[in-house]
Order: sequence, then structure tokens, then C-alpha cells
Amino acid sequence: MMAYTIYDFVQMVFFRIFVHKRKPITYMNQKEAIIQALQKLGGRAPLNEIYKYAYPLADFSGSQDWKATIRWYLQKCTDVFRSPKRGWWELVSYQEEIATLKKENEELKEKIRLLLSIPKEAEFIDKFLKEVMNEYKRKRAEADPIRNILRHMGHEEAAAVLDAWIDEKEDELKKALEKLAKLALSPINVQGDFVVTKYVENEVEHVESGGTGINVNKDKE
Repeated sequence: MMAYTIYDFVQMVFFRIFVHKRKPITYMNQKEAIIQALQKLGGRAPLNEIYKYAYPLADFSGSQDWKATIRWYLQKCTDVFRSPKRGWWELVSYQEEIATLKKENEELKEKIRLLLSIPKEAEFIDKFLKEVMNEYKRKRAEADPIRNILRHMGHEEAAAVLDAWIDEKEDELKKALEKLAKLALSPINVQGDFVVTKYVENEVEHVESGGTGINVNKDKE
């Protein structure tokens, strides 16, 4: 017959008096109790914690050493339990869940990276206008379909810049550029773009200084 130490005896009395009273009327089986205990503990826990959580969930009264019964299940049911280090046990599914979460986290980080690489709206419009003006600098009238496309897409301010540029109306061009710059700084900008590109700033300065058209060949600082 197994001998008990004073510590074991005191612990058994404690569980019988205080923990046993909280047992549900209908017990689950012992293996299920250990699984649920680990689930409540987050999937991984030290053995002493597993004892505390598993004991009230099942009837271990038929075991001379209920702790040994819990250890037996942990050691024998290798498809359900594993020991990552001495004195600790976890559900096999715990590692699978961690692997899944890590994979989902990496996929999310990649999506965020791709989203951050997309140019902001104002930045894109600025660069687009520069390319159009550079491409059509000697044949401005041929850029007319592009300003119509911008207008159809709802980019009225950008279309207004091309209007003035195509028609070579310097005063209107200055106003259109300033309006486009203010839109880029607006807090209600859908893409959250609060910075005007250096290109637009340079073109406003160029028009104000009496230039004869947008200096599309000026190097960006």
C-alpha cells in the first residue's frame, strides 16, 4: 500500500473540504477534466496548476493517488498532451494553434507592407501630373483626354491644373496648384495624405516668380 507524507495528507484534506464542495453534480471523465483544465490555463501550465484545475472537474475518488492518475493520462495520451519542459505540460493542439497564429500574423504583416507601399492619393496625383506635363510639354492639346479622365474619376482639382496648363493660363494655373496643395493638406483627405510633394511646391514658386509655364524639367530637390 502506498505511503503518504504529511504534506500529501494535508493537501488531500484541503481538496476534500474546500475544493470538493465546488465539484459539479455531473462529473466529466478524468481525461476530459485534464483537457479542460489545460484549456482554462491557456493551453500550457505547470503540473501543480493542472492538479488544482483538473481535480474539481472529475471524480478521482477511486484513485489511491489522484495526482498519479493525472500524471498517467498526461504521459500516456501522447496524441493529446506533451511536455515542452520538465514540470510543464501542454495540449498538442496548443502548438498547432500557435503555428496557425504565427502564419496568420506573417500574412497580415505582408498585407500591411503591401498597403504601405501603395502611393497616397495626393502623392500619386502630383507624380501623375508631372509625368503628363513632361510627356505632353510640346503638344499640350493632346493631353485633353487625360484631364477628362481625371474629371470623370472625381479629381476636379487635378483636372483644373491640366485645364490651365493646356490653355497656358498662368494665373489660373497658380490658383489650381494652390488649391491642389491645400487639398493634400486637408485632414478630410480620404487617404490621409497631409504632405504636399516638393514638386507641387516648386511649381507654385515657379509660377509666382513669373515663369512662362510649369517647369516640368526642374530637378526635385
